[in-house]
Amino acid sequence: MSQIRLHYFDVFGRGETSRIILKYLGLEFEDVRYTHETWNETKTSGIAEFFQLPLLQIDGHNLVQSRAIEKYLLRRAGLISSDLLANYQSESLVGYIDDILQIIIKFMIIDKDMEGLTKWALEQLPERLRIIEKRLNESNTHLVGDSLSHADFVVFEFIYDGYLRPQRVATARPLLEASAPRLIQFAENFKSHPNVAAYLATREERDH
Repeated sequence: MSQIRLHYFDVFGRGETSRIILKYLGLEFEDVRYTHETWNETKTSGIAEFFQLPLLQIDGHNLVQSRAIEKYLLRRAGLISSDLLANYQSESLVGYIDDILQIIIKFMIIDKDMEGLTKWALEQLPERLRIIEKRLNESNTHLVGDSLSHADFVVFEFIYDGYLRPQRVATARPLLEASAPRLIQFAENFKSHPNVAAYLATREERDH
């Protein structure tokens, strides 16, 4: 079997959910990380079809686009449901998380308005978190019934890295407790998977 390589910048960002999926599945892979300068030098080789990261090299293919990569890995492992409604429920949540991320990116990267981001996160994000929380099953283990889905990985990464990782937990967890506390239990349940726990215990911190 050819070696699996995940190419991304040295941040969590759009590559982290794929890293978590690979770890969850127990797949060995080379975690290739770039600065913007080294990627600008590399992308001219044509290694990535759209000249963007993340890029996953697997099964003889060079795959691009983060959500497509995630679904490829999950379908490859037999973890994508054949049920139409279940897939809708999963992908609608993934899309909702991406809508939230676009707002955050606009504040941070485009507008460089951290004060505005803080105000939005305090006043408007809680309601969005409550909407996500309503999708949880009764045991707070999954977001689509009682089966693992793409949404579980995406929402976990968003909640854990946004609110519960060591760098943020002291200030961010109380905000989550006040708005959508069941998402904390969901994240703790997901994190209890041995492969995920081992990865997060040794993962180096990043700003984003």
